Amino acid sequence: MPHAIAALRRRLPDAPCTLLTQPTRGIVKRLLLREADLGLSLHDPHHADIDCQAIAQGKIQLLAPHGWLQPKQKYISLQDLAGQSMVGLDGHDPLSLALEHKLHALRPAPVIHTRVQTHQMMRSMVEAGEGLALVDPFTALGARTAELDTCPLAPAVPISLYALSLKNAEPSPAAQALLEIITEQAVAMLAN
Repeated sequence: MPHAIAALRRRLPDAPCTLLTQPTRGIVKRLLLREADLGLSLHDPHHADIDCQAIAQGKIQLLAPHGWLQPKQKYISLQDLAGQSMVGLDGHDPLSLALEHKLHALRPAPVIHTRVQTHQMMRSMVEAGEGLALVDPFTALGARTAELDTCPLAPAVPISLYALSLKNAEPSPAAQALLEIITEQAVAMLAN
């Protein structure tokens, strides 16, 4: 987001912008109350009054402390997480619930002592030594600069980045420009 806002500022220097971090249900509420023009989420809220557009697709990634993965390891099996200490996501979206179900089916099941609300918090917890985490590809890309190990699960678990807006609402020029910038940057990040 910081790079997208900077690009928006170059394109529209006087456009006001307020960024908030909220769960998807909070984004939906703000859109419905017309307190926001655009939201980004990793899942479709399936709400009749919300337009939901997939703007980029990637794969769920494992975050691990530096050196936990073998050098040049290309992927990790879900079974390799059996019995591991992990950070959990306190989410109720379909993807979080499906991953939680898959983890609990492992024998022995991973040990999850800490749950957080965002993938960025999961990254911070891995950095602090709280265990492993399964995160979106954008969080994983940022984690590489923190010298964390990352790799996708195999078989792959797809995840999409969605743009949320109020149905039948005309987007402001700034919101439309920001969405174009975010889409371009997200696709480029995942292509690398």
